[in-house]
Amino acid sequence: MQIVVLADPVISLVILRDETMTETQRVMSETPNQASTELLSDLLGSMHLSGVVLFSVVFREPWGLVSPAARELSKMLPFHTEHIIPFHIIAEGGCWLELRDSETVWMEAGDAILLPYGDIHVLHGREAAVNTPAQQLLPPPPWPDILRVEHGGGGGLTHIVCGFVQCDELLFHPVLRHLPALMHVSPGRVPDDEWLASTIRHTAQEASRADSGRRSMLPRLTELMFVEILRQHMQGLSTDEVGWFAAVNDPVVGTALKWLHTAPLEDWSVDRLARCVGVSRTVLAARFKHFLNMPPMHYLTRWRLQLAAQRLKATDAPMKGIAGQAGYESEAAFSRAFKRHFGFSPADWRRRQIPA
Repeated sequence: MQIVVLADPVISLVILRDETMTETQRVMSETPNQASTELLSDLLGSMHLSGVVLFSVVFREPWGLVSPAARELSKMLPFHTEHIIPFHIIAEGGCWLELRDSETVWMEAGDAILLPYGDIHVLHGREAAVNTPAQQLLPPPPWPDILRVEHGGGGGLTHIVCGFVQCDELLFHPVLRHLPALMHVSPGRVPDDEWLASTIRHTAQEASRADSGRRSMLPRLTELMFVEILRQHMQGLSTDEVGWFAAVNDPVVGTALKWLHTAPLEDWSVDRLARCVGVSRTVLAARFKHFLNMPPMHYLTRWRLQLAAQRLKATDAPMKGIAGQAGYESEAAFSRAFKRHFGFSPADWRRRQIPA
């Protein structure tokens, strides 16, 4: 089998040619967990994740805090993107978290919370208190690398480490589109989850250290925590779930996604993809519709355009070359498809990224 690799600073595209049955055996020989974990890793790599801890907050009873939507908060914080995912780690004590249309969640030391869509939420202690907007607790910038804040009365203490995972402005990304609004993990209470519990614990400890070494440690720790929480979420889904994570776990759609992401520039058709997976085109189309609510080729088109959007942002490559790598014979056809899916032309998208 011949493998041709097209190297690019942002995208590494592997085009597979020759006997498809040989490659099918390789894909199908992977265990479901192995294949799904590898696909998740590939996608997360394309997101250009960057973790940061910004606040170390000590609350004393009674206390309450309202955190604004992440899109609003990003305007006050040192980020190059509005797409930030807030997280909270309880280093000491405990508190309640309230999110619209969700149950109130109790968090205690060792727990972590992710809010993938950055929704407005309330944090408060056990005692009744007025909820103070988070903006009122922040002094005028510039801030130190980790801003330490104290708030509340003189009662019991709760220490929370707050930070964000930031990523590219994602016009289409199958991972983030199918996450719950609130992801709560309590690894310290699960004997088999020591790795995540240790990562959360080390993140809280590093945020409390005074030396400069934390600047290199904290981003890596927060990124590892984010990836592990996503992996556990994927592996813990029930069989009746839908969305991208559930699709990856499905033996039919998961295998098809592995093919499409491995070789996005191949001359795919539903018939060819179905043969690679080992099912009929009817079954393949039905499974894609069930999990992702779109046909296989529609998914492939959007993924190719997502890769093109990332390359437009990160390089000065000519538009014609990017159009060709996205599978379009002409720049005009590429521009029409890009605007139809994302709302603005490739040139407008590239100009929008310059301030970032």
